[in-house]
Amino acid sequence: MRELPYFKSIPYHLPWVFGLCIVMAVTGPFGSYEWMGLGKRLVYFATTGILFWLQVIGFAALLRLVEPINRWSITARMTLAGIAASVPGTLEIIVIHGWLVRPILLSAALEIFPQTAFLTVVISVVIGLFIEQRLHAAADTERARVAAVPEIDTQGIAAASDFFRRIPPALGRDLLALEMEDHYLRIHTAAGSDLILLRMRDALAELGSARGRQVHRSWWVAEGAVQSVERGPRSILVLRNGLRVPVSKSFREQVKEAGWLDS
Repeated sequence: MRELPYFKSIPYHLPWVFGLCIVMAVTGPFGSYEWMGLGKRLVYFATTGILFWLQVIGFAALLRLVEPINRWSITARMTLAGIAASVPGTLEIIVIHGWLVRPILLSAALEIFPQTAFLTVVISVVIGLFIEQRLHAAADTERARVAAVPEIDTQGIAAASDFFRRIPPALGRDLLALEMEDHYLRIHTAAGSDLILLRMRDALAELGSARGRQVHRSWWVAEGAVQSVERGPRSILVLRNGLRVPVSKSFREQVKEAGWLDS
């Protein structure tokens, strides 16, 4: 979960969250200017703002792990994350309002929820688009860097394959896995990981079937990369660098036939 772009982007939009909380505390929207002083408004909006933001991030990360939903557009996925986050968010507003202002009956949740859901969805979609923009920028930077790498291998004997020329030199050539992140691809090697602009199907075409196999719609694992297997409702391949890769039902038989589930 910590490797997902939603969690990795937290340091980048944390200042904006605090800034928005301060603006709302100073302006006193939703009648709060009449109910509370500035100090209470700061506590109110900082607490609710941070809770809502973390819930949106958490639900977005969970929804991305659901394979059918992961195929949706970023806007649709973040809209659903916002609606989901507004459910506990509505209860939190009732509790915090009762703590700082005056008690609210639980039955008022039905009246509060539509407004809460609307605001949370707007914030959620903005967060999703922000993350998407950062992924685009990172992928474009990586594409420009890889394009500047000479087309010879490290020993100068022959030209490297199209795919391996895309791997940043700092990551080496010990390829372990590929992970799809929306329209981009994260390359995992023994030395680390990085994002490139490439579709999974194009990467698999360049690598060929001998170098490894797809184990999930969003994952490909290289031959010799699997160190052990965690068994349960869903098998998990543990790679040499400790990375845990899920095996989906649609690819399980192929992975089993390859003997990887016996590792």
